[in-house]
Amino acid sequence: MAISLVSKRIAITGASGTMGRALLRQLAQQGAELVALTTSTGAEFEPQIACECWQPGREADLKTLLATVDILIINHGINVHGQCHPEAIQTSLDVNALSGWRLMEVFFSTCKSAPRQNTAREVWVNTSEAEVSPAFSPLYETSKRLMGELITLRRLTAPCVIRKIILGPFKSQLNPIGIMSADWVAWAVVALARRNVRNIIVTVNPLTYIAFPIKELSHALYVRLLCQGQ
Repeated sequence: MAISLVSKRIAITGASGTMGRALLRQLAQQGAELVALTTSTGAEFEPQIACECWQPGREADLKTLLATVDILIINHGINVHGQCHPEAIQTSLDVNALSGWRLMEVFFSTCKSAPRQNTAREVWVNTSEAEVSPAFSPLYETSKRLMGELITLRRLTAPCVIRKIILGPFKSQLNPIGIMSADWVAWAVVALARRNVRNIIVTVNPLTYIAFPIKELSHALYVRLLCQGQ
């Protein structure tokens, strides 16, 4: 069943990055009402886009805002490449996994009492192709895989739909040698979400289209067998 994004209020983290801005453009074309969530205090956006600054560790400060949001897109991330010292480990885990997890839980806490409680609400999470394939950055892979597994676990009891976004290498500030165009990737993500695809894969690597569904299904079954939920 096709999903309309017209007049949906959508908040995007990592909004000042390459993929964040590409998603903003694509969602604007769908008639969405947009909120850019960014950690960059000097970031500028189109006048019609609301902007809110936040910092990892202060996710609860966004609760009032998230209560008014129909779709939360968790898109922020960091790549420390070959660094493996304790500070790099802490930063990677916090930015790529734990801050997104906390944001998601704040959003979930508003689902029952939200002003738009009669509207279907969703979370989209950009976990990356690193869930199932090398990214040539050990901490990036570890932190993104952690987020991916937390989402699979949380899907058991989540009060709304959670979509995973699994992207291959696109050209950006984090990955200047990326193969795909960010605008094309963002278009594909929005198009697949509108078709109600729960695991959105956009990559040039054909193995991901095979490996990810197998990994996701097996892990989901494992979780369902052993976890009691709430």
